Amino acid sequence: MYFTKLGFTGASLLLKSIAQQGGHKLFGCHGEVLLPVFDKLDENKDISFILMKHEQAAVHAADGYGRACGKAGFALIGAGPGVTNAVTGIATAFSDSVPMVVIVCQIESEKIGKDSFQEVNVSGLTIPITKHYIRVWNLEKLPGAIEKAKVISEGGRPGPVVIEVPANLLMASTENISYDLTPTVVEQKKTEKAVSKNAIKYVLQALSESKKPIILVGGGVVISDASALLTEFVEKTKIPVVSTLMGIGSFDSKHSLHLGMLGMHGTFASNKAVHNCDLLLCLGVRFSDRVTGKMSHFSPKSLKIQVDVDPSEINKIVPIDIPIVADINAFLSELNQLINEKEITENCAEWVAEVTNFKRTVPRFDKVNSVLKPQEVLQLVDQYSDVDSIVVTDVGQHQIFTAHNYKFTKPRTFLSSGGLGTMGYGFPAAIGAAVANSAHPIICVTGDGSFQMNLQELSTAAFYKLPIKIIVLNNGYLGMVRQWQELFYDRRYSSVKISSPDFAKLAEAYGVPGFKAKNVEEAQGIIKKAFEHEGPALLEFDIVEEENVYPMVPPGAGNDEVILSR
Repeated sequence: MYFTKLGFTGASLLLKSIAQQGGHKLFGCHGEVLLPVFDKLDENKDISFILMKHEQAAVHAADGYGRACGKAGFALIGAGPGVTNAVTGIATAFSDSVPMVVIVCQIESEKIGKDSFQEVNVSGLTIPITKHYIRVWNLEKLPGAIEKAKVISEGGRPGPVVIEVPANLLMASTENISYDLTPTVVEQKKTEKAVSKNAIKYVLQALSESKKPIILVGGGVVISDASALLTEFVEKTKIPVVSTLMGIGSFDSKHSLHLGMLGMHGTFASNKAVHNCDLLLCLGVRFSDRVTGKMSHFSPKSLKIQVDVDPSEINKIVPIDIPIVADINAFLSELNQLINEKEITENCAEWVAEVTNFKRTVPRFDKVNSVLKPQEVLQLVDQYSDVDSIVVTDVGQHQIFTAHNYKFTKPRTFLSSGGLGTMGYGFPAAIGAAVANSAHPIICVTGDGSFQMNLQELSTAAFYKLPIKIIVLNNGYLGMVRQWQELFYDRRYSSVKISSPDFAKLAEAYGVPGFKAKNVEEAQGIIKKAFEHEGPALLEFDIVEEENVYPMVPPGAGNDEVILSR
């Protein structure tokens, strides 16, 4: 069946439909049910297929593409283990509201429900972790399904959409069916309606009465492309800003009114300011437990305003005094036109002077000439990198070290798995970011544990000559787990000491230049040399083993109970 020479088939229609919806970069892996699609790939000049080595990595790459450019990333996945491998990537995107279309090519429809080879229940596996799910049984419905998936994935609060297409449709001829490849008018249900005048009135009144206001920004500010409007609002009102992990880059971290990241690993300044403020304006924040800490201790003295495009997030975790369902961009546009900045700046001038003198840096670390500290590495990377660099991290200590020591000034330049905390996310997501922004330098910061979860994609970076600089912080441990065992389990280390290959030599085996450093002088040298190299490069830094991330709020504690040092 697969070896029959096919004419214009469902596979051709699928590729044309993907291209029609802007999926000119398609991430995926090979698989038996996908052979009809690969047979037609060379005929479609509008799609560049990026062949990954693992389906999880393919979906992470589509995720990185979506975060970097704000448009849906497209992934093509095969049946059976292809689907189960992809689940982690789909869940990661769902947790962080990333626009993505994942096309799953299922086994033939007549074999479904018979325990056939590579049969899994796609809908049962993916519906709980998707924004929307579509099953296509008729070939003429395929173009409309792809269009609908893209619109839904990007509209309102973005998220992944899964489309299930059985293999028999891919092989079917399109000669006897009617279909239309011209885009239909599919309404994008983005919150574009006018922001409630009453809501704006309540916000203006609350701001005018506040003596100690704080703005808390989350990933919603980045998603709604509202960073410029946020900066305008802050410049007018002089209200200090704190950020969640996902909100990093939405406001210039070098700005005098930026107090840093909030929460478990937030700065002293941000946690103390939020704890003592009398008004908390929350923009695009979902109030993760890593942000709030113990709920009874979270900003106990403040009137809380929450603005979010998703009504299900309002009052879900934190009791809200003024709830506003709106796109952040639309809300700030309206607010900037009506705000009385003079009244606000005069009322909170004393508060601003107080909180901007709080300690915004993380605790100082002891420099030892013979030992390289992770903080030093990230500060050097920041020093030598371009202002337009996109930094992608894995999950762990290195993620927090990056958030604190790299100075992010622009939106969509910090990509990381926040909600799901997916180790192995960073490198494939960096590949997606590199495909989305070929002119921008891409930096992947990872640890020796995280990197080993998807390092097979070194061959992908080498084959496509992607400009990714991979920063591996090697401390011989699963660092964050070890830190918790040290602080909360009386240093009873269990299964956290790990072994690793020589990453620099491994990179060379894949055709990627590898560099190693053990001290600051060597680190400076290899960063400068690697950053001058046009293609991918791996930089391995042998860092001190038991360096902890501080500040840290113990699990179950309030943000006012922060640990500043060992």
